[in-house]
Amino acid sequence: MNTGDAGYGDIARAMAEALRAGAGELWTSATLQLRHTGGSVSCTAWSDVREHLRVDYVQIARTLFDRPPVALEVRLGAEGEYTFTAREDVAAVSPGRLVFDEEFRYARHPRPGLPRPAAAEPTGAPTDPAVLAEVTRLAGEFTALYAGIKGGLPPLPPGRTEADLAAAEARIGVRLPEDLRALYLLADGDPEDAGLLGPYSPEPLARLVGNYEEGEPGSYGWEDAPDDDGVVFETVPFGHVKRLSRNDWWVTFGSDRGGNYVAVDLDPAERGRSGQVLEYGRDIYGPLRYVAGSVTAMLTEVVEALRAGKYEDADEQYLIAETGLRDADERSYSEVVSHAADLDLPTVVAELPGRELVQEVYLNDPADVDLALFEPLTALRLLKVNRAAVVTPALGGLEVLESLQISTARRVELGALAGHPALWDLQLKDVGEPLDLAVLGTLPRLTRLNLAGSAVPDLGQVCDLPGLRVLELDGGQVRRLLGTGRLLPPLAALFVTGRTTLREMAGLRDAFTGGDPQDTAIEISAVL
Repeated sequence: MNTGDAGYGDIARAMAEALRAGAGELWTSATLQLRHTGGSVSCTAWSDVREHLRVDYVQIARTLFDRPPVALEVRLGAEGEYTFTAREDVAAVSPGRLVFDEEFRYARHPRPGLPRPAAAEPTGAPTDPAVLAEVTRLAGEFTALYAGIKGGLPPLPPGRTEADLAAAEARIGVRLPEDLRALYLLADGDPEDAGLLGPYSPEPLARLVGNYEEGEPGSYGWEDAPDDDGVVFETVPFGHVKRLSRNDWWVTFGSDRGGNYVAVDLDPAERGRSGQVLEYGRDIYGPLRYVAGSVTAMLTEVVEALRAGKYEDADEQYLIAETGLRDADERSYSEVVSHAADLDLPTVVAELPGRELVQEVYLNDPADVDLALFEPLTALRLLKVNRAAVVTPALGGLEVLESLQISTARRVELGALAGHPALWDLQLKDVGEPLDLAVLGTLPRLTRLNLAGSAVPDLGQVCDLPGLRVLELDGGQVRRLLGTGRLLPPLAALFVTGRTTLREMAGLRDAFTGGDPQDTAIEISAVL
């Protein structure tokens, strides 16, 4: 333990002053916790008379951005005495978050280093002449149609050279699809949104390179943390796109200027083709969206729409072709069933349109329910049950289900789960009647378990789950688990619901890791 300042003295005092200013009256003790992730700062504060306090911490947050990620806490007494603690080895408190293995990823959440497909090898060879001829023809027709409608040429920049393309590809280690190369030879993107690829505008080549090199290579992949949902849903049509959270060989090349991005896929699944175009971003929930089989297909659809007079002639340079690139009628991957106790659930499931495409279900207020009723949903991967009476999770016919999340139930008949081959995520929150966890040992892929708020007489059974890597408990459960004296499982992450203190979370880190002789916690005690 380091009781020195380490530059935190002013921050400690500022936190104590901000806490006192926001604590109101009649309190005797108050706590302020800040979590600095490196990109943001979040706040939790309370006192012995108020569950939540509003504290102005904006100026404190600004001083933290020059420091590495850290969890901070001030405990303040009514006479102005305070104790400050800072720890870089605790990810968060209230709720508590400890990550022991920063390299851990769930299945289908790969780290960079995926094998490069042959099609992505940067050979330096010139663009395929046949592809270049076809893209040149289509771009020429687009230009002529645009000029006929708008009375002038589209505001496209000059193209790049083969040498430019080869240099960019050598830098990122990826050969772009032949039709995207051809497009760059004709125009270096569509920075003024002339509509060359319908609702999407290709970025300049330099920006493509910069985007690829920023962070982890490839595209997508922002739901890879151990407390993210983790289930990777499959893109429709099934079998075309690999079911991964990210891929080194998804190369973002454009956007709709509204927070949605398009990428070429150079590592397709068995039924897909190299160069197919995918969309991800602000408006894309669940799986990546399949846009088209190629950049050529996108350009063809735009030209055919303009040729047929299907377009919106917007002001200035914009020309919006009415295509199916974005407007196609698509069935959502997710389904919500509410007020379930009032419904004939087997009939509801049987009559779902496109039920073979449903991958996620929220079942709300079902009273007593046997989850076998969802067997007709052959692609179901995540099932959430909220506010039930008795849940029988008979999942044998749901062979691809990966995640079962039950929140608030009187009883769960866990024995029905025995031997499920694919279930890796099980969340049993606020279950009233006691749970016997013995059956969980028959789940070969169980990786994450959440028991917070549930009645579990023998928490030591958690220690009999060798594949368990992520565990979420409430504070009382954690203390009982430690009290069993059992050898704790080798967790990658531990989450503790409710309010905790930095001291408690540090103790948990030591208990699960055996302690850290290089403890670098900072503690400061003073009086305002």
